[in-house]
Amino acid sequence: MNFRNRGAIADLHELSLRSERNLSEYSKYKPTGYPVKHKQKVPFEPVIKLGTDYRTRINGIIDMDHRLDEVILTAGDYLDFVKDVCSSNIHWSTSIEGNPLTQEEVRRISTSFFKGKKSSERRDGPTQEILNHLHSYIFADDFKMPWILNTIERTHGALTVGTGITGVPGKIRDHGSVIADKDGFEYMIPCPHNSIEEELESLLSWLESSPYDPIVTATLFFHEFESVHPFTDGNGRTGRTLFQILLQELGLKNSKLCRLEEEILGSLGTYYDLLGYTDQTQDYRPLIMYISESLHIAYAKATIEFESKNVLKDLDETSKTIAIRSKRESWFTISDVVSWVSIGEKRISQKLNELVEMDVLEKTGKTKSTKFKFGDPFAYLKEDPEHIEE
Repeated sequence: MNFRNRGAIADLHELSLRSERNLSEYSKYKPTGYPVKHKQKVPFEPVIKLGTDYRTRINGIIDMDHRLDEVILTAGDYLDFVKDVCSSNIHWSTSIEGNPLTQEEVRRISTSFFKGKKSSERRDGPTQEILNHLHSYIFADDFKMPWILNTIERTHGALTVGTGITGVPGKIRDHGSVIADKDGFEYMIPCPHNSIEEELESLLSWLESSPYDPIVTATLFFHEFESVHPFTDGNGRTGRTLFQILLQELGLKNSKLCRLEEEILGSLGTYYDLLGYTDQTQDYRPLIMYISESLHIAYAKATIEFESKNVLKDLDETSKTIAIRSKRESWFTISDVVSWVSIGEKRISQKLNELVEMDVLEKTGKTKSTKFKFGDPFAYLKEDPEHIEE
């Protein structure tokens, strides 16, 4: 399915129709009993067979990821969009683990964070947890592949420090564990503590050479991480964060613009049943289909929303070329743009300044030292991360 070769209105109509799901098809995938017991898999060598329906779906996701690259929002609109996406994903991921903050409260914290405001108020555990997750979003580049055991430990530590979790942030558990809900119902017996490091090392070794596409790879990694359950507390939050970062690392870089957690966790019973079913049967296909469907829906909704605010639709072709190319560059000059488009420097200068006025590009310097770059509303956060570490 190649959206870029079709009319924009038809594209968005089709996306809206496909942004629906039928949960009944997953209802038969449940474990036969609880608690489900983790099965050791060393070495980890899964064999996955998926049909053409999956291939069609992932092709659509890849196409939408490319399409999002070709949509330009003003820096202000982009910031608002990301703030909403972050608030949604963080709220869904943390609330099922007991964080009491509402989505509106999470959005308020996110707004202050993205404005770089330093709070003099004492941070309670739930608030600090939200800030930790926001930090992981901005600094996802800190978790470049290849991953090692320390990557997992650092991620857990970064997400849980100051939150009052049971156990030590970043420290693998040294005791047995049974996973139960708030009412005491036991639904999972994870990996024995004396096998955790061996199983994680096996999983990380497989990850480095996985033969599968980004969605299958990230889904399998996520499931096995949750099944091992390496920490006393905070495994779900850590696993979902690693899953999101892994999708970006493996090529779906715009997955960070998708409200994925709402799609996955909105049907919590289905989510837990699929995890348990996969543990019990080692049949990964239903979970992969559920996750890929969730991702497809989230991408479709993001694409529709992005397209509605796309500033390119009102630009001439030359300005579109400059704006799209600028997303791949750091600071550039008028002379650099000469190699991108076939017009003179005077007209290039005019178009660059128009893009600055539209809040698409940033500008620094004067006359011959003038430079431009694509507007990054998060630049100040990356340059001064200390505002969340007081």
